[in-house]
Amino acid sequence: MSHRLAVWTFVLTTFVLALSASAPSVAAQRATRPVRVLVVYQQQAETQPMLEFAQRLRLTISKELGSQVEFYQEALDFDRFTGLEQSSPLTNYLADKYRQFGVDVVVPVGGRALKFAVDQLGRGLPNVPIVFALCAMPQTDPTAQPQNVTGRISSASRFAPTLEMARRLQPDAQRVVVIGGAGRADSTSVAAVVSAAATLGNPLDVAVLQGLPLDELLPKLRKIPPRSIVVFANYRLDGRGQAYEPLDIVGSIAHAAPAPMYTQLASYLGEGVVGGSVLRFDDEAIRTGRLVVRVLRRRPGERMPPVELIDNAYVADWRQLRRWGLSAARLPQGTELLFREPTLWQRYRTVVLLTLGVIGAEALLIGSLLAERRRRKRAQLVAEEQQRRADETRGQVAHMGRVALVGELAATMSHDLRQPLAAIRMNAEAGAKIVAGDSGPLGDEVREMCREIFGDIVADNELASDIITRVRALVRREELPPQPVDLNEICRTSARVLQYDVVARQADITFALDPRQPTVTGDPVQLQQVVLNLLVNALDACAASTTPRVTISTGVRDEEAEVAVRDNGPGLTGDVQQHLFESFFTTKPHGLGLGLPIVQSIIERHHGRVQAENAEDGGAIFRVTMPGTGSAVTESPSTLRLKLEAQTPVANGILQ
Repeated sequence: MSHRLAVWTFVLTTFVLALSASAPSVAAQRATRPVRVLVVYQQQAETQPMLEFAQRLRLTISKELGSQVEFYQEALDFDRFTGLEQSSPLTNYLADKYRQFGVDVVVPVGGRALKFAVDQLGRGLPNVPIVFALCAMPQTDPTAQPQNVTGRISSASRFAPTLEMARRLQPDAQRVVVIGGAGRADSTSVAAVVSAAATLGNPLDVAVLQGLPLDELLPKLRKIPPRSIVVFANYRLDGRGQAYEPLDIVGSIAHAAPAPMYTQLASYLGEGVVGGSVLRFDDEAIRTGRLVVRVLRRRPGERMPPVELIDNAYVADWRQLRRWGLSAARLPQGTELLFREPTLWQRYRTVVLLTLGVIGAEALLIGSLLAERRRRKRAQLVAEEQQRRADETRGQVAHMGRVALVGELAATMSHDLRQPLAAIRMNAEAGAKIVAGDSGPLGDEVREMCREIFGDIVADNELASDIITRVRALVRREELPPQPVDLNEICRTSARVLQYDVVARQADITFALDPRQPTVTGDPVQLQQVVLNLLVNALDACAASTTPRVTISTGVRDEEAEVAVRDNGPGLTGDVQQHLFESFFTTKPHGLGLGLPIVQSIIERHHGRVQAENAEDGGAIFRVTMPGTGSAVTESPSTLRLKLEAQTPVANGILQ
């Protein structure tokens, strides 16, 4: 017994070791073989929706598995090749094609493809997992499927959300028009739309256009009432047996309808339909691919994952909403708007922001340049002002030098002229005595004329001596006592001094003296100098006139005495008046420019004022106004001042 037990023990051990040695080689063989996926399409596989579905499905499975995957596909095209669903030759062909090849999972796309995979391929490829896609109830019953079958399926009420969306957008709609083909899948979809319309809270009239050839469908569709909700159920086969790809004809149907049209597939958006609760092939391919990966990763003996329900999403075409005048605010919450035209801001936001940035940078640059320009201009103005003040200072210094020189010359001249004037007076007095005592051959008339001439010489000599005495007093800052001065007498004396000059000029001096004898308090010699200067300027101003005429007048106004000298010259210009009393400004070829400044200075010392204006009938008028005797001030006049302020010269030949 022990010998037999030892033998059996050796045999069992050898068998177990053999199994253990062979197991890694089988696992290694499976690990080195790529995963094989067979996709069976109910319809054509080259349409745009199916191509999009296949591409996303392959990418998802390859990415999720992370290993090499081989894909195979079979397009059954049941709508155009009828009777193939029960074809034994086709079943045997596919079974023979893939039986020895090794298929890891079958993915039927569509309800009829699922039925073929379960009923026909299941016999040739037993126990191969089946993951179906794009199926719908009640055409496909998920509870009646074998244990090796799972997938994703749409509910029987899949059209209800689309109709609810249509009612929200068209609250005044009166009926529902259903468009469908004559095939089995078309009829199932039409029945689903009619059933969903009956479940609405306020059911509408339902009209079904099913199985009509396309050339008959479009004219009838154009005659439906505008207040309609058009639903495109499915249209793959018409009543004549003509097969269609719905994507090829949905645009023609949507543009022929006089009312908005809705659909259940996202692939139809952009062809003229408004939208609906749609199935998106790209999203569904991703979810189906992930379910396939879960099936492939099952442990041995693990059950298949349960069937998953497809969740549709609300999608609308923004262009069709605008076409039909439907408000986007009425769309269900979370609806995705496709083909929405961007606003000007959205379209040109980057360009606008860049432009604004450039404009802002340029504005900052321009602002900084303007600020710098203002700073430079301000600095330039400050420099120019400093230069102007320096020039004025230099000019004032030079002016003061000229004034000092004039003062020195006046003092020297007054000192030097006193001796010749004294000699002239002595000679004139001696001549007068000789003529008075002479009883010779001279006649009485000649003798009287000589006495008058010598008398005038003595009077003028006294006047010159007084002027020189006053000038010396001014230069030495001596104060002479004021005295009452008759302005009428001052005017007569001044005119008498100039009588020979007036005759030489062939001019005329007219008097308009106030009989009230206006009197002021001051220095008679200085006031006579004022009148003499004004008369000389007036004679110079009217020298070019055919009949030179000067009028000198006096008057009393508001306790003030006035002397006015008027000429019939061309008058004063506007720019000349700015320098009228400016020192050393003259338009005379040999003038010094001190006449009018001295006049102004003397009158200001007598607390008066000098004004110049143009007469209405031509010529210029110089007015000297001083306080009369009743309002005279007792303050001693100060020394003569030559004004240094910038003044304006006299115009039109009236020179200072």
